[in-house]
Amino acid sequence: MRVFVTGATGFLGSRVVRRLVDRGDDVLALAREGRDVSELEELSVEVVRGDLLEPDTLLQHLRGCDVVYHVGACMSQGADWEEFFTANVECSSRLIDASEEAGVGRLVYVSSMGIFDIDRDGMTISEDSAYDRRPLMRGNYTRSKIGADRVARTAARRGKSVVVVRPGQIYGRGDADTQIFLGRVSKWLRPGLLAVIGSPSYLLPLTYVENVADAVVAAGTVEGVEGKVFNVVDDSDLTQASYFAELAKARSGKLRVLYLPVGLFALPVKAVDILFRLLKGRPWGVAYQLLRSGRNARYDSSAAREVLGWKPRISLAEGLSESLRSRPQ
Repeated sequence: MRVFVTGATGFLGSRVVRRLVDRGDDVLALAREGRDVSELEELSVEVVRGDLLEPDTLLQHLRGCDVVYHVGACMSQGADWEEFFTANVECSSRLIDASEEAGVGRLVYVSSMGIFDIDRDGMTISEDSAYDRRPLMRGNYTRSKIGADRVARTAARRGKSVVVVRPGQIYGRGDADTQIFLGRVSKWLRPGLLAVIGSPSYLLPLTYVENVADAVVAAGTVEGVEGKVFNVVDDSDLTQASYFAELAKARSGKLRVLYLPVGLFALPVKAVDILFRLLKGRPWGVAYQLLRSGRNARYDSSAAREVLGWKPRISLAEGLSESLRSRPQ
């Protein structure tokens, strides 16, 4: 197969490229000017210098491709909303249209599991669950991923050959910001002692980066899945207690976790929210996100297992061990 990959130099995209090369696919990898592409060149991948902001210039490269894997996204902490919207929403829409114009057989869009509304404790998140009803209360990245997910699903409903993959919280070796999950809200009190806001029974939608790459490639190669959506987490029943116990083993026991209930912070957070509304004339997004994190939800990924034939190839213990291999403890 001839395939085109965006975000090919990134944390997940580089793994997707390696999977495709291992399959024997003819890989074209999109990279912006100035990006280090030495690893891609070592894999004998054809590097396409370009920008998703100008998808028309990519048409000549898209023609003849069987699958486009749209893994790239803006994740910069310093970017404003306009940058996130342009890079993640508009560029996704343009790439879907350009791929159709070029006659590409299928486009796989990599979304996120952070887009959902968690309006009650104990709910189950499936592929058909609602988007967060208050996207303005979320960060620019999540807000833009909600918009891009809408674009991809709308295109699929209109008959375009689009498949959506929604990974959970990705961890793995290679990116200092995403190597190890340390709780949604946490703080090191001293070396080896971590304070985590949330209960030990809180469910974590984690997935190892290599397992996500497997799911993304499956979404592009399994027949008859056009128009479908797949949530991807390694273990839908993984609790914080189980996760941190495994992390402690990977760190040779050098970890203790102090769990702080979200309710402990509810009153002061609500008080600050009221003050913020009075001073700024709008809600305090941090309050919404913190209180949201206190609602437990189970993320169902059975569709990926049953339809794509996907299952996590790397266990939690193996993934954590590999993630810590080059990281000081």
